Amino acid sequence: MDFRAALGLRVASDAPPDDIRRAIARSDTAVVRSLCLVPDPGVICGKFLRLQRYCALEIRMAVQDVGDRSLRLAIDPAASQDRVEEQLIILHALMERAGLQVRTSRQGVIHWQDAPPLPEVDTGTSQRLTDHLHHLIASDPARAWRIEETAAWLGLSTRSLQRYLLAEGGRFSATLRHMRTSLASDMLRNSDQSLGEIGFCCGYADQAHFQREFRKVSGQTPRRFRSQPRESVKTAL
Repeated sequence: MDFRAALGLRVASDAPPDDIRRAIARSDTAVVRSLCLVPDPGVICGKFLRLQRYCALEIRMAVQDVGDRSLRLAIDPAASQDRVEEQLIILHALMERAGLQVRTSRQGVIHWQDAPPLPEVDTGTSQRLTDHLHHLIASDPARAWRIEETAAWLGLSTRSLQRYLLAEGGRFSATLRHMRTSLASDMLRNSDQSLGEIGFCCGYADQAHFQREFRKVSGQTPRRFRSQPRESVKTAL
């Protein structure tokens, strides 16, 4: 997947920062909508860094430290300064689009003021924890859901979450895999997004991960699934 196309960036890589910010603000790609869905700086940054890896960019960054109103990125010192600055401008623009007021330094330190309130997630009234987990994942499918974070969202300890899921005949990793496959199946059937966009928006680490996990659940590759008439698809989701 092409990084700039995924973001809807139709400006030159050396365009002025304001041009890049306006392009991100106007972009209507599925990837940008997924990146900016939740106004949480740490979550947006995590998705953005995954997008870099998903698109196999040569420049790589990593979250080094997170505070109450700031985070610091570790940046490869061998990377071109121009490329680094472009990536930081794009990340800055994504956070602005999500409603955050941010300041970003060339050294990769991002500060923000009070963030907008996070949207409440209605996980339903079911007695089954698995159903609540499905609703939670569907509320932000591009997020790299970790079991510790998920348990906290559901008001549980990690051990309790594992125990309750096991009592319902499941495990966290399997539930996450099936939910992502279900969401990807819906996008494959009902959207014209590319396979790369769908894989990213459903939380997969890269295209190979998408292919492997989708096939494990559905028995076929995403491309083959999309090419078949709906009535002929054997659903294992």
